[in-house]
Amino acid sequence: MDRQGTTAPRHVKVAIMDESELVVHGIRAMFEPHSAVISVVPYRTTGPAPLCDLTLYEPSAQRRTTSAPQRFPTRMVAFGWDCSPEAVSTEMSRGAAGFVSKWLPTRRLIWNLLQIADGRVIVDAWSGKGEPVRPSAEKWPLTHRETEVLSMIASGLANRDIAEQTNLSINSVKSYIRGAYAKIEVTSRSQAVLWAIQHGLLMGGDADAPKPRVATPIARV
Repeated sequence: MDRQGTTAPRHVKVAIMDESELVVHGIRAMFEPHSAVISVVPYRTTGPAPLCDLTLYEPSAQRRTTSAPQRFPTRMVAFGWDCSPEAVSTEMSRGAAGFVSKWLPTRRLIWNLLQIADGRVIVDAWSGKGEPVRPSAEKWPLTHRETEVLSMIASGLANRDIAEQTNLSINSVKSYIRGAYAKIEVTSRSQAVLWAIQHGLLMGGDADAPKPRVATPIARV
């Protein structure tokens, strides 16, 4: 396996601007099971800016200004309840790197934020209405073992750790990874993590007894 296939996935740090303690703790709790790839860092009203990749801000709190808030040298992401075309276009024209709805479920929110941190411009103004259509079981592209290995990659485990937990040889693990990458059409570990998040393969709980969960795939935005 090449070097790109063995590198740990990038960890994204998110600051939350001008929000209540309830909202901050809520988002932190949402991210906690997925702490291998994303976490919340404290937002400071004074002193040096936190070291982070993204800063979420509520659009309505910033309407007094003519451009997206620039306090932090990070990508600013609008994060609001009002997902109307006018609200979205206003924030994007003010320089936001993306717009994500507060209605979004955890996996879909994380997937969007990782994409934005990777340099993409993402707008997901889902209003909370309607659910993605569940594909039939025969359309799932991966074998059970490939699904298990990809879930472990998404949880932040290195190839050697995966081999130890599955009682496979390191070469077998690499073979399953190559097979999974080819089927889901990705070429790097970070892309595989994004795919796993999008398709509900993030693992949590007991690391000694991994049980990958194939959840309803999230519609692309």
